Amino acid sequence: MKIFQSLTVALCALALASCGGNTQQQQVPVPAPQGEQPAAVQQAPVQAAQQPEAQQPAAQQPAAQAVPAQALPQAITTFLQQHFPNVAIAMVETDADHGGLEYDVTLTNGVEVDFDINNQWEQVDCRAQAVPAALVPAPIAAYVKANYQSMAITKIDNNHYGYEIRLVNGMELKFDASGRFLAYDD
Repeated sequence: MKIFQSLTVALCALALASCGGNTQQQQVPVPAPQGEQPAAVQQAPVQAAQQPEAQQPAAQQPAAQAVPAQALPQAITTFLQQHFPNVAIAMVETDADHGGLEYDVTLTNGVEVDFDINNQWEQVDCRAQAVPAALVPAPIAAYVKANYQSMAITKIDNNHYGYEIRLVNGMELKFDASGRFLAYDD
């Protein structure tokens, strides 16, 4: 039994040590078999991610921050009112990683809309609902209607190369900036 216990402790210590990253030393109690005194593993490493948030270096802190809906730029507020009237904002997060402030907005109906540093929409994810038709370029809407007649577009990404859409059945398609079909996305 002692061999099994020692082997188990050694494997656990090895697994923790192999995870890499910043480590901190801590004693970990090991349950002893009946009739024996409890033992302790000597200085088992613990990942820094398990430290309280205040002790972690600033570089490991999450970049996104929740902000009140009233703090949204007017362009974003106008976009949301135009395309999602009568739907309230549930949450707004900002991200300052790309040289400006990006906004990720979640509405009370589950729709998520991401905006770039210029307050232009990057992604609209309506889950199982159809994306507002006004957001889908005419050539993409025509392609989907011709090839996937009864399939609603539930997500649209406005990327640097063009557009990527997801249909209600989960199929994803890529289009160039002019709306010409490029490929299926895997």
